Amino acid sequence: MIHSSTRPQRGAPLAAFTLIELLVVIAIIAILIGLLLPAVQKVREAAARSTCGNHLKQWALSMHNYHSTHGSLPVAAKSNPRTPWPAMLWPFVEMENHAKIYDYTVGFWQAPNTITGTHNGIMSKGAKIYFCPSDRPSPAYQMGDVYYRSRGNYAVNWGPVKQPMIAMMLTLTSWGPFGYTDFQTRTLPRISKLNQFSDGTSNTLCLSEVLMHDDNTTDWRGDFLNDDDQCGRFMPIDSPNNGIDELRAGYCTNVPTRNLPCIDSNSGKISARSNHSGGVNASFCDGSVRFITNAIPPRAFQALGTMNGGELLANDY
Repeated sequence: MIHSSTRPQRGAPLAAFTLIELLVVIAIIAILIGLLLPAVQKVREAAARSTCGNHLKQWALSMHNYHSTHGSLPVAAKSNPRTPWPAMLWPFVEMENHAKIYDYTVGFWQAPNTITGTHNGIMSKGAKIYFCPSDRPSPAYQMGDVYYRSRGNYAVNWGPVKQPMIAMMLTLTSWGPFGYTDFQTRTLPRISKLNQFSDGTSNTLCLSEVLMHDDNTTDWRGDFLNDDDQCGRFMPIDSPNNGIDELRAGYCTNVPTRNLPCIDSNSGKISARSNHSGGVNASFCDGSVRFITNAIPPRAFQALGTMNGGELLANDY
């Protein structure tokens, strides 16, 4: 019996794609890649947002550990010697080695904490917990002066008031947990114990995200290892990602296209900002982390910024 075969005989030419068929295949592949990229970007951003929220959770819990050890929350920044809040919390966020190297008897800008013009000081040694992956690549530095230090994406709640406070604001009767008083005169009483928060810790902002500026600027956005005016703190005056930041002249570099708008001001504010779609991550004084949308009314955001304002809040923010 003779069997037929479709196998090409020796020497017969192989079938080949025509140019049109090849172009169709390339077009299909391009369309599939185009459909896949947004999904990949969404997954990547979801992971970055989750990482950022986890960092805020760690900082918030470190506040509780500090409170348990010292009987009160840390201050946003301490003078004499000048010490920013992250350095106070290092022992409570598994950064004991940073704390062991840091000399708490001198200022953050002095040796051995900072070695001028170099990254050799401990203040210039970054850590993952400093950065939100949705912002610009880390490490990120403040190298606008000779006291090189790391930047960071997290800031404590100064309350809905500018820093330094203007005279008329000294009549306020409610404050944020880290902006209880005028930074220069300290004329207002401090509420530093969590059980003194009459609004409740679950209704009081603790920390939020901010965006960092570039390495070679003096801009204070993200300069959280510095104790100066608006450094390392945010003011819930405007809704997240809204308003125009106000900083002391010489420390404001206006880049509105990167969500870093600012103007010079003698009394300033820095808004909560992020590159997440629609809002920012924020931690509350009970240790929880929530996503606050850009659409939250300013009055509601300001109410979350106080610990003893007595405001009634809806749960739709």
